[in-house]
Amino acid sequence: MKNYRYVERRNRMIRNIGLWVGEILLMILLAYLLVHYCVQVIVVHGESMQPAYYDNDMILVSKLDYRLRNPDRGDAAVIELENGSSTHYSIKRVVGLPGETVQISEGKLYINGEAMDDLFDEDILSAGLAAYEIRLGENEYFVMGDNCNNSEDSRVANIGNIDRERFVGCVKVKLRSSQ
Repeated sequence: MKNYRYVERRNRMIRNIGLWVGEILLMILLAYLLVHYCVQVIVVHGESMQPAYYDNDMILVSKLDYRLRNPDRGDAAVIELENGSSTHYSIKRVVGLPGETVQISEGKLYINGEAMDDLFDEDILSAGLAAYEIRLGENEYFVMGDNCNNSEDSRVANIGNIDRERFVGCVKVKLRSSQ
């Protein structure tokens, strides 16, 4: 009788440990899937998106958004940029969509020949590549920083037009502000 209780208790303990290990493995898998495919927390570096996002602000990025839909004009998007042998994330505002023409003339941004006065409060001092009309390809986007006179964006040759697959996600919320 004593041996039977011991075996029963041992089997129950083994079953409980197995359930516990299974739950931990499930949580690790869910966390991995959540971070890899759904959301990510990113710290802002630089001043190119001021006043919306400041240096060292912490933001929540929805990776799922751009798996379900294409970027829209006005989205604050996280894009993956290559810098030599390394890659990094950059936050920029989507201003030009596939198939559109983009040009900066006399301090104003023009999309398909129409002035986009609502996107930037100040005159754009440097037109860069957009001094001449740029026609975006089928999967290309034109992005700029909100702080357009202190931003390295699609106007410079080492960034240029952004291919659709370089979009990581859409900024959803500011979690912590450095201001």
